[in-house]
Amino acid sequence: MSLILQIVLPMFALIALGYWAARYRGFTNPMVQGLSRFLGIYALPALLFSSMARAEIPDPLEWAVLGSFYIAALAVFAAGGLWMHLAGRRDDVASIGLAGSFSNIALLGSPIIMEAYGPAVAVPVLLLIVFQSPLLFTSATMLAETRRSAGGRPLRATLAAARATLLSPLVLSVVLGLAANLAHIPIPAMAMKSFTLMAQTVLPCACFTLGASLAFSPATGAILPATVVALLKTGLHPLLTWLLASKVFLLPPEWVAPAVTAAALPIGINAYVFAERYNAGRDVVSMSLLISTLLSPISISVAFMVSTG
Repeated sequence: MSLILQIVLPMFALIALGYWAARYRGFTNPMVQGLSRFLGIYALPALLFSSMARAEIPDPLEWAVLGSFYIAALAVFAAGGLWMHLAGRRDDVASIGLAGSFSNIALLGSPIIMEAYGPAVAVPVLLLIVFQSPLLFTSATMLAETRRSAGGRPLRATLAAARATLLSPLVLSVVLGLAANLAHIPIPAMAMKSFTLMAQTVLPCACFTLGASLAFSPATGAILPATVVALLKTGLHPLLTWLLASKVFLLPPEWVAPAVTAAALPIGINAYVFAERYNAGRDVVSMSLLISTLLSPISISVAFMVSTG
């Protein structure tokens, strides 16, 4: 619990700073939008590219742990998206689906999981980190771009959405980073240092922007749907992952535990950056990120007890 608080409290401090700056110190909405564009177009792609390019992909892969975690994640993604579709908020399908399924594994989860279960879980944690962005970001981007292209001819709209997805900075950075990794393409140290410096701005800038956005967007109407999204992430996702890992794939406990704990993590800050980039569901995603982070000490503790008990 103390480790969770050590990591979570600085995030809340940055969120509070952003709120204070926007509410009382003249940090304007155009400034927030500019910072959001920097995150979505430059900083987050730099993080995704550098992470994929440097990741040590295990061989052979333990596909069952990926199946249990990501089948559950995609089911939660579909549930959140369907909810938005039935509610008439079709522009928010991708961002809400992503928020309900995207775990804060790299920034928050990896140190907590390693501390809880020891270095033996490094391989499953790495597998989950490596495949999260290619699967979930690509799915969300494809949905968002398809929505943008809606209204034209079906074939033209589909081709336009596919092209926009492939050329999206988020997806393109993942594809290029993975290609460089698999092909063992050497990346100049100066270039990688630049990517790393930009990547290091994602967490502080995203937290600051999140706080500033809350100051400009009254969250009263978003609290109920945001709570539902937070519960999808910290409740339904780990439950489905546990059922698949332990009852369907019959994984050993040392593989079940990190998968379920990773699913119990709060929403990753990258989901908020995605919502900002596509200007869809920002109020719900921002509030659900806060609520899921507040719930995470409980959800992680329950996941630990279930996985080890």
